[in-house]
Amino acid sequence: MSEEKVQASGGPVLRVSGLDVDIRLPHSVVHAVQDVSLEVSRGETVGIVGESGCGKSTLGLALAGLLPPEAVARGSIKLGDRELVGLRERQLRAIRGTEVGIVFQDPMTSLNPTKRIGAQVGEALRLQRGASKSAALEAAADMLDRVGLPRPREQLSRFPHELSGGMRQRVVIAAALICEPGVLVADEPTTALDVTTQAQILELFDRLSDELGMATLLVTHDMGVVAGHADRVFVMYAGREAEAGGTQTIFDSPRHRYTGALLGSVLRMETPHRSRLGTIPGRPPDLTAPAAGCSFAPRCEAASDDCAAAPPAASADGNHRWSCLHPLDSETAQAPSGGTR
Repeated sequence: MSEEKVQASGGPVLRVSGLDVDIRLPHSVVHAVQDVSLEVSRGETVGIVGESGCGKSTLGLALAGLLPPEAVARGSIKLGDRELVGLRERQLRAIRGTEVGIVFQDPMTSLNPTKRIGAQVGEALRLQRGASKSAALEAAADMLDRVGLPRPREQLSRFPHELSGGMRQRVVIAAALICEPGVLVADEPTTALDVTTQAQILELFDRLSDELGMATLLVTHDMGVVAGHADRVFVMYAGREAEAGGTQTIFDSPRHRYTGALLGSVLRMETPHRSRLGTIPGRPPDLTAPAAGCSFAPRCEAASDDCAAAPPAASADGNHRWSCLHPLDSETAQAPSGGTR
């Protein structure tokens, strides 16, 4: 989404500023999200990308108000002009589903196996809007049709185990969208699906985002998913922002070494036959003891002593931001070409 479109949309509907999330364990504290700031505008899709354990899902749960109040140690989450941090559970329940929807990565565990599909999709309407059972079922059928579920009225009386994985994912999406929220958090919505169904689900998100004008956060570990379905990309590593910018910019001119490594591990059409796919050595750091310097330094071939001394300061080129002492340039970046929506 261009700056002109963002301005035309009325500006950001979701603003996150300096967010810290700490998960308290019996003998330690996991600093899952550290000093994260981002904005999402109406009708815009932002891809949040990174390896497992980098804080993506925790950030999504924080935005949906699904973490214990004490987990948000610092920072602000604003939905429009309303501050969500510090709200009581009763107030958050009134927002979930109506203003912020969430799609979890495993539809089978997201759905109640003992309840019929129609009741689960229409539940938010009955609880949040006071709709009658018949009105909720009618709206559920309409939404199931809207998300592309075959024979939607027949599915209302079925149970989750009677549907395929792709059909269950559509049901979860319908339940998240039944009240037409202004913000949707989609947490790895295509991970357990085959390639064809993944493409259908992502195209569905694109269409519904345009139709409903939703601000969408697409949480994924797959750079290929965001290539054609996100307006901007927010790369996370060790709970922090590593790099952020327009999708085309991130794919064509990555600056952070971690972003370059992620892109280098993506299979491309021009990849030579039988060539080895790029990998990132090591593993993400232990977030119970954050590094004093750059968290990616132990895995980075360009790391120097300075990288381990202190966190790198953020650099920017317009709306493109990165935090790296030895950034990639146009000659060293090894990134596949990507496309925006």
